[in-house]
Amino acid sequence: MFSINESQKKVLTIWAIIGIVILLAVIIIAIFTPVEKKEQEENITATNSNKIIDRSRYYTVKNAITKYYSYINMHDYESVLQILDESYIRDNDLNKENIKKVLPQSDLSISYQSKIMCLKDIKDGVYSFSVEGEEISANTGSLINEKYYEIVLDGNTSAFSLKPIDKTIYEEVCNGKS
Repeated sequence: MFSINESQKKVLTIWAIIGIVILLAVIIIAIFTPVEKKEQEENITATNSNKIIDRSRYYTVKNAITKYYSYINMHDYESVLQILDESYIRDNDLNKENIKKVLPQSDLSISYQSKIMCLKDIKDGVYSFSVEGEEISANTGSLINEKYYEIVLDGNTSAFSLKPIDKTIYEEVCNGKS
């Protein structure tokens, strides 16, 4: 069909080599770029801090608190007791009849807006997160109260527990004193 002379063959060969080099460069960049991004996302703590920056852990903890508040809103106190930390239940002598004394009291539905979470490594596969946030009226969006929680995620059993804590405990964990 087409006759190609020697100079055209050289030009086509050079363009083919350039195309292969560009293709290889794109493949190498595609292979290594996601790994770097993934490594950054898997980094649980910020530099010189134990504040949570890993999105999947953040949302796992946030969803645990959301589940707790949904049980409170449904007045499902038996499920609330299953979520609460065993030591917290024991220390406050809680049962299905008196659980209301430690739960947020409101005639309106309550939601929780988490702000900052801090990580405290307990043991292999078990992590404790201290969470700062606000209870908000789900109906009006108005602030009800500032609340702090400790959520323990056990990756070995896929279980979690929740315990209300005070601001000083939260600050100790987030400032690395505990």
